[in-house]
Order: sequence, then C-alpha cells, then structure tokens
Amino acid sequence: MFFILILIGLLSGILGSMGLGGGTVLIPLLSIVGIMQKNAQLINIFSFVIMSFFVLYFNIKNGLTKVFPALAFSIIGLVTTTFSALIVKDIDNTVLKIIFGVFLTIVGIVELISFIVKYKSK
Repeated sequence: MFFILILIGLLSGILGSMGLGGGTVLIPLLSIVGIMQKNAQLINIFSFVIMSFFVLYFNIKNGLTKVFPALAFSIIGLVTTTFSALIVKDIDNTVLKIIFGVFLTIVGIVELISFIVKYKSK
C-alpha cells in the first residue's frame, strides 16, 4: 500500500508541476485505494500548497511569473479555499464524490469540445 501511495504522489507531482492539475489525478486515485473523499481533498490541498511554493519560486526566479499577480491570486485563493473548507466539512463524503465526479465529467467534456473545435478549424 505504501508503494502505491508513493506512485500516486509521484504521478500527481509530475502532472501538477506541468500545470495539468495533479488533484484531478490525486483525488480519484486516493479514493480508489480507500481514502475517504474529505481526506483525499485535504491531502490534495496540502500537497498543492507545498508544490505551489516551489513552482512559484522557480517561475519568479526564471522570469516566467510576475510577483504581484502571483501574490494577488494567492491571497484570493487562500480566502476562497478557507471559505470552501468551512462549507465542505458539513457535506457527506458520498455527496462530495458525486460533485467531484460531475466536475471532472464537465471538465472532460469541455476539453473534448475544445479539442474538436481546434482540430476542425485547422
């Protein structure tokens, strides 16, 4: 089990560092191995915060990101995340799984439509 969790963490970290949203992989995989939805989301947020500091540091250092917009989005994200955490604590795990599944389905459909539109326009 420990080895599987390491593999899940590696995959999530690689995808997260490429800007692909490691949480879209991390949360479902943690749920599959038996971790409750709320705990999977907590692990995802914790890992995201740590990864964000490193990614932000290197992007600013390499001139790929400006400090002010990064700081502004970070503060907005902190406020909205705190607000969301207060709401989520009262939602049942099954409902969270359904909401997250619907969210992933919508994202997948939007990405598929976007790909088809770009492909047809060429």
